[in-house]
Amino acid sequence: MPEAAAIRPPVAVLLSRFPLVTETFILREVVEMERQGQPVRLVPLLREVTTTAHREAEPWMRDALFTPWVSAAIVAANARALRRAGRLYAGLLWRVLWGSRSSLNMLVRTLALFPKSVYLAERLRAEGVVHVHAHYATHPAMAALVISTLTGIPYSLTVHAHDIFVRRALLREKLAGASVVRTISRFNRDFLASLYPEVAGRLEVIHTGVDAEAYAGPPRPRPRGLPSVLCVAALKPYKGLAVLVEACRRLRNQGVAFHCDIVGDGPGRRALEAAILRARLQDHVRLWGPRPQHEVARLLSEATLFVLPSVVAADGQMEGIPVALMEAMAAGRPVIASALSGVPELVEDGVSGVLVPPGDPDRIAEAILALLANPARARRMGERGREAVARGFRLDEVVRTLLERIAAPVAVDPAIPWAARLAATPLPEGRHAPVGLRRLHDGRDSTAATLLVPNGSRPTDLVLKVHKDFAGQSAPPAARARREFEVLCRLQGVFLGESGLGVPRPLHVAHDAVLMQACGGTRLDELVRRARWSGGDQRALLAASMRRTGAWLQTLQRATHREGTGAPEALDRLVARARADLRPAGGQGRPALPAGLDSRIDGLARAAGTAGAPLVGRHGDFWPGNVFVDDGRVHVIDFEGFGEGLPAEDVADFLVSVDLLHAYPGLAGARASLRAAFLEGYGRERLDPALYRLCRMAAALRTLRRAPQATRGPLGAWRRRVLMRMASEG
Repeated sequence: MPEAAAIRPPVAVLLSRFPLVTETFILREVVEMERQGQPVRLVPLLREVTTTAHREAEPWMRDALFTPWVSAAIVAANARALRRAGRLYAGLLWRVLWGSRSSLNMLVRTLALFPKSVYLAERLRAEGVVHVHAHYATHPAMAALVISTLTGIPYSLTVHAHDIFVRRALLREKLAGASVVRTISRFNRDFLASLYPEVAGRLEVIHTGVDAEAYAGPPRPRPRGLPSVLCVAALKPYKGLAVLVEACRRLRNQGVAFHCDIVGDGPGRRALEAAILRARLQDHVRLWGPRPQHEVARLLSEATLFVLPSVVAADGQMEGIPVALMEAMAAGRPVIASALSGVPELVEDGVSGVLVPPGDPDRIAEAILALLANPARARRMGERGREAVARGFRLDEVVRTLLERIAAPVAVDPAIPWAARLAATPLPEGRHAPVGLRRLHDGRDSTAATLLVPNGSRPTDLVLKVHKDFAGQSAPPAARARREFEVLCRLQGVFLGESGLGVPRPLHVAHDAVLMQACGGTRLDELVRRARWSGGDQRALLAASMRRTGAWLQTLQRATHREGTGAPEALDRLVARARADLRPAGGQGRPALPAGLDSRIDGLARAAGTAGAPLVGRHGDFWPGNVFVDDGRVHVIDFEGFGEGLPAEDVADFLVSVDLLHAYPGLAGARASLRAAFLEGYGRERLDPALYRLCRMAAALRTLRRAPQATRGPLGAWRRRVLMRMASEG
């Protein structure tokens, strides 16, 4: 089978919080995973509220799987888990709580995070995730343990520093359950092996890495003209920043001209500010607060040298291998660091930097003075530091090694139709690499595989849609595929020049399969669900998306309208379908409809002003699940049923779907506001009132008769009431 049959199914990466400005190494790794063709589902346990974030984090904020502490979906998932495997559920809960008993903080958070971990198990299995990788052996590892126990999905861990040096509750169990435990230094590996010799065989050293090219380039002129000492670190005790302030005081007292910039934030900020004031170093030491990656890169290019004065904190916390040191060395800056934990694995004393005893301000001051006095030696150290990072801490090599351990490509059965089509489909450059399978949607009429295709520095998301045979199909799969491809090609011109409005760009059609670009953004039905009981920003965002979606439909209809005599015939077809849906249900469990609806249909049909009205392009399945929105952009998918119809038909179908997504107690006002937002974008004045009500009535009847599952379940009664009202009133 052709090489495209090798795929990478999605993996989930669990972390405690996102976005965190201090965890650039995790963000870089997931970005590089996708660049290498590995689809990643980013799963933060908590959403971090921050005013400073890396630019690279913005797209992940949209796509990450954030979950609240509790929700209806989380409660329902736990109820299902209890019903399916109550003994396993109870035993697992007791196991993680008992293992966390040594730390009150860990115990409380484990109890709070357990329900959402159960929900994530169900959600990730449904999404086709084949492996879970957790960063930090604390709460993310607990969640990975729960997910793996409930689903059988294997998990691996990356352990860093505080999660093994300080917070070791449940650690033995987490390590024992992992398929691979990645330590970021040999020091950490040996430390864990001494504590838990039974897991020594699964401990692997895979460093974190940096993209050295991002920090390449000659030094930039220093803004203040003086030698510049830079430190990038969280303001926490184990970073030893008080030692650096004391070293700066001693340099100042010796008459050395310099300034020191400290980038970072944390609980030690006030204490550090007080130390600077006591030493009267306000003119020499400046606290910059947190800064995103591109600003750190600029500060590194302006720095004379870099200092990281780490210590072992009172609670045992210490460094792993600091990424800030890697960045400084990649930028060619000479570095001064403490000789502890994994730092000597990165910095060779006297060659690629200077190592000093932890907590010794005199030695730090001496090292700074020596490098300032000998620029040639400092330059050589910077060059060797850059070489050391390029040799052993390259981001692409680190990620390639990690993926080999946790997510090797798998072969796809060529007997599966979509896999066979993938093997025969021409893909962009990078085809030689395994293709990532981001998600697979197997519907009644088609299977859609969302693919992540390596393509140089930026991977490409494509969709391979394979049409299938099904009862009542309008045409064979190959004809439907050709039709959809032709419609998409035609609509490229319709939306050309329309800012932010469009459809997927078709790339290839062969037999029963269409290859097209994937739509970025979030499905509109997901936004509707998120905003049900939300307020403020989410409601405003949803209303704006609804207006843009209305504008998309109006653009489509304006460009595809056809004057002629077909509107009355289209109205007759609409009436015939609605009457067909009034027929007795025949014992199929569908709700009984009120009497007199046939005359209501006839009255609305007579009042509808279709004489001389145009026919327009009709999507045929226009609902929020086929709409993708992203920063004001709207793209619509699924044009298999595209044809001609009356302007109000797609409007009514869409708004009935929106009402069903909000068909719950207390949301009548929300339904009305969403309808108003959509019609504002579409142009309410363009709708014939009677025709719209008839189309709305027909859409409600169709849902009641042909999709009875919409009215089942605990919440189905509310949806049934909304549908019955629309069917009765139009």
